Amino acid sequence: MTDSAAGEGTGLGRRIGAGREAEVYAWGDDAVVKLYRPGYAGHRTEAAALAALDGHHIAPGLVDVVHHDGRPGLVLERVVGEDMLTLLMRQPWRVLGLARALAGAHLAIHDVRAPADLPDVRQVLAARIEAAALPRALQGFALRTLDGLPSGDRLCHGDYHPGNVMVGADRVSVIDWPNAARGVPEADHARAILLLRWADPLPGTSLVARGLTAAGRSLLASTYTRAYARDRARGSRRSTRQVEPWLVANVAARLSEGIEAERPKLIGVLTRARHEDRTR
Repeated sequence: MTDSAAGEGTGLGRRIGAGREAEVYAWGDDAVVKLYRPGYAGHRTEAAALAALDGHHIAPGLVDVVHHDGRPGLVLERVVGEDMLTLLMRQPWRVLGLARALAGAHLAIHDVRAPADLPDVRQVLAARIEAAALPRALQGFALRTLDGLPSGDRLCHGDYHPGNVMVGADRVSVIDWPNAARGVPEADHARAILLLRWADPLPGTSLVARGLTAAGRSLLASTYTRAYARDRARGSRRSTRQVEPWLVANVAARLSEGIEAERPKLIGVLTRARHEDRTR
């Protein structure tokens, strides 16, 4: 892997996608380039995660690290297929199989040892909880809960949901790794459960799509959760008994993202968890 300027003969093609932090463009015949917007430096974390995943066939291959017009970018293997969220919208009858595929890919990620220079997921969550606009009692409860949870050395995606999972004819590839961290699998699994259960659809989502999301998300979340727990318990993997406290920490951290439509639901989740903890 090199850190270089865009090479001669490699033209920036059409724009394929765009998000808050980066834009994705075609790059030659077999690759894409993810160009980060000014002020964002997630390419370093994403590059480290993708390097650790090399050979595991569950993420796009990292080809190069480049700069284009002063912007850092990652040249990535072009993945053929559709994201799982789009597939669920078009083919909702596939929900059970796609949920199991979602769990299988997540387990494969958690079998990978994280690079030592990735941030510790506990520190990431603590910073976000402290930055969240939370009542003091709930913030203190979340921080105390997090303080009792273990560190780990497994690779955590940090934003795992169907929109970041590409499904091809013979392969599932997980994309978008700037939030990668190292920790225990339960920390990342809890974040995924949160997003599947309670994340608000992206701005601009049609009423029809919102209705389909609401109808199918409970089945998707429950099937993913059962499949993950069942397959993790097999062989040498441990059970997922510690997911609930990690869910408390992730819910509190999610509130730092300022998504107002989610706030009443998430505050309610934290309030109930605190009440249950105090009555034990």
